[in-house]
Amino acid sequence: MKLSTSLLLLAGASTCVSAQWTDYLNKILKNGEKQVPLKQTEQEGHVEDREILIAHRVRNVTSENWLSLVQSSSTVAEEEHKEGAAAAEAEAAVTTPTEWYYYFTSSVVNGTKNATYWDGIFNDTVYTLAKNPDVNFGKADCATEASKDLCRDLYITSRASIPRFYHLVAYPDKSVEIRELPWNMTTIEAKDQVNHYTQFYSSKKWKDVEAWTGVFNPINGTLKGVRPYAGIALTFYEAMP
Repeated sequence: MKLSTSLLLLAGASTCVSAQWTDYLNKILKNGEKQVPLKQTEQEGHVEDREILIAHRVRNVTSENWLSLVQSSSTVAEEEHKEGAAAAEAEAAVTTPTEWYYYFTSSVVNGTKNATYWDGIFNDTVYTLAKNPDVNFGKADCATEASKDLCRDLYITSRASIPRFYHLVAYPDKSVEIRELPWNMTTIEAKDQVNHYTQFYSSKKWKDVEAWTGVFNPINGTLKGVRPYAGIALTFYEAMP
């Protein structure tokens, strides 16, 4: 009788321990499932999508293509409009400009005005405006051979003058206006700088900035052919101790 009772108690305890052990394993497995960083995975995917979108929207600007990129986009826009709209609408489109942001930076960051910080601001600006097809983006690396002459021609002749933002407006008649966009000097917050640059497009604040004119301007200045030599001279001057 005592043996049977002992066996029954042992069996009951074994069942209880087995149930607790099973429950413990289930908890571990469930906790393990909960430890999978689902939100982090979503965030990583979001970051990846963001980078892809930015890369898709930004064109590489070089000394060879910087002006043709802008002019060709305005011509294509005009032709597409003429094909899909009435003649009166096409005529109205002649005054519709194509806008570009050109960002000049350097992959050699030593001596620049915190190029990494401004690269982030440019990327955030692109991402904010990326879904609007009427604004385009280009990026020039002044440390590369492909863009070196362009940077010099625009008098970006030292690392201290990098980074720099330009806003270009191209009309269907291939005329182009270029403006250097000022920084927001009242704050160092990146989000405020991004808002500052997006407002130039969304609120047309670029119209408050005078276009680059004069004999040395790179679009139609009468002495624009002298610009490369002036850039070279300025480069040597700024390199002097």
